[in-house]
Amino acid sequence: MSYARLDAEGGLQWPCYDETHPGELFLHSRLWEDPVPGNCAPFVAVEHDPPVDRLSDDFPIRLTTGRHLDSYNTGVQSGGYKYPRRRGETLDLSPEDVERMGLREGERVRVVSRRGFVEAPVRVEPALREGLAFMTLHFQDDVATNNLTIDATDPKSGTAEFKATAIRVEKLPAAS
Repeated sequence: MSYARLDAEGGLQWPCYDETHPGELFLHSRLWEDPVPGNCAPFVAVEHDPPVDRLSDDFPIRLTTGRHLDSYNTGVQSGGYKYPRRRGETLDLSPEDVERMGLREGERVRVVSRRGFVEAPVRVEPALREGLAFMTLHFQDDVATNNLTIDATDPKSGTAEFKATAIRVEKLPAAS
C-alpha cells in the first residue's frame, strides 16, 4: 500500500491484497466464504508423537524453555531499560517438586540432561504442574540453557524440539 493511501484512509486492516482492496475485516476472513477463494491453508492431520527425549528414572522432569515478557525478542529492544520484574536465569519448579527434592527458593542446583548440565538458582513457580520445569534462554552469558536441549526437529515442520528436554535436578554441596 502506498503511504498516500494509508494517510488518506487513516490506515488499513491487513491483509490488503492490492492498491484497490479495502482491507480485510480480520485475518483469514476469506476462509469463511463459501466457496473459499484462492488456496486454502495446507493443514495436515498428524498422529501424536511424544517428545524424542523421553523421561526416565535418571531424567524424570520435563524441562520446557521459553521467554519472559520483559525479554521478548531476546531483550534487544527492552534490555537497556530497568524493569522491576526482570531477574536473571532461574530453574522454575512446582512447589511440589521443590518440597519433594528438599530444595529452597534461591538455592543453586545443577540441572542435568543427556547432553550437558548447567547451574541455576531455584525459583518456586506455583503455576507449574509437578514434573514440569521452565527456563528461559535470555541469559546465555550466565546460564547456557541451550546446552541442555536436544537437536531433534519435527520431520513435517522442521521446528526444533527445544520445548521437551528430559532433566534431573541435583543438589550442590553446601558452600564451605
